[in-house]
Amino acid sequence: MQLAMEMEELDMMMMMHQFSEPFHHDNNPPTPTMPCSSSFTHLLPSTSTTAIAFANPTTLQEKEESGEKMAAMREMIFRMAAMQPIHIDPESVKPPKRRNVKISKDPQSVAARHRRERISHKIRILQRLVPGGAKMDTASMLDEAIRYVKFLKTQLHSLQRASATPTPTPTPPPLHAAIPFPLPTPYFPLPPGHNASYI
Repeated sequence: MQLAMEMEELDMMMMMHQFSEPFHHDNNPPTPTMPCSSSFTHLLPSTSTTAIAFANPTTLQEKEESGEKMAAMREMIFRMAAMQPIHIDPESVKPPKRRNVKISKDPQSVAARHRRERISHKIRILQRLVPGGAKMDTASMLDEAIRYVKFLKTQLHSLQRASATPTPTPTPPPLHAAIPFPLPTPYFPLPPGHNASYI
């Protein structure tokens, strides 16, 4: 990405160099003072910058790894927050009392004030719902609230999929499979000297 940005900067510098040359009104074009191949060598990046540009994939990989670690940590915090019961104290979301403030009686300003109070009340509630939202500014808290809602949606979809697919219950084997066939014939030995013709 950084190499592409450097190439774009190089193209822009070449265009600026072309437009900075003076216009010649005579029919004879100016003779170049240096060969054309080396006219833009001063604009090419040096070997040190190219080495830095090619060495940057490690820093990009480190950034990706740190981003993955942050995402995993955020997901763990979201999982812990989703399992905890939610209790919001009504006193903590009350608007702060203002002193020595003139309240206008104009209907438009009254409606705007009520609208602002409703928005600030919802933001205060949202700060209690979002994990760590009370320690953030409003913009960061809203970004975190969006991530938290997306996480809760994915959890809800996974729970719905798990409940929609019933788990197969193991069926007991049939009775004939439990009893092996044929049954062995019982063997009762006769006492010695017994006549077997009566059987």
